[in-house]
Amino acid sequence: MKRVIAISVCALLGLVAGYFIAPIASMWFVQSAEPDMFGAFTFYLVDSSVGCNCGNQLPTESLKTLTDDLSILKRWRKQNPESELLRQEVGLTWVRLAQIEQGLGNRPQATEDMQQGQKELALLGWKDVSPDHLFALTRQLDSEYIHPDSNNKAPVAARLSPGTAGNR
Repeated sequence: MKRVIAISVCALLGLVAGYFIAPIASMWFVQSAEPDMFGAFTFYLVDSSVGCNCGNQLPTESLKTLTDDLSILKRWRKQNPESELLRQEVGLTWVRLAQIEQGLGNRPQATEDMQQGQKELALLGWKDVSPDHLFALTRQLDSEYIHPDSNNKAPVAARLSPGTAGNR
């Protein structure tokens, strides 16, 4: 009888430990096997990587949001330097920062941010990295993210592949 109780207690303890360890182990596996997917999912949880829902924020709050996003994206890009998705998001975030800085009247910083964004996107092979094109593109992405087309249920990021985005 004692043997049955001991085995039952061990099995119960194993189930409880497995319940808590399995999610951690699976997250580690996904992070090591698919770093792009894991990074995109994690960033989605932290904040929007597709657009800036800054319409209801003061420009200074939007600036802080985008600066925080850029910091996270840069850290993830360091961990996965081959990721085109992360390079694209870093570039587009620089462009969004340039828009905010320009709106705040800080032209030198806006110019510097735009140049950083152009550099990132040009490295991806984007053909048109002119400020007008990039401003128009980020405005379109942000509007699609904030007010998605009801006929197209796919997220903007799924419809926008790095190879075709620069040719718009």
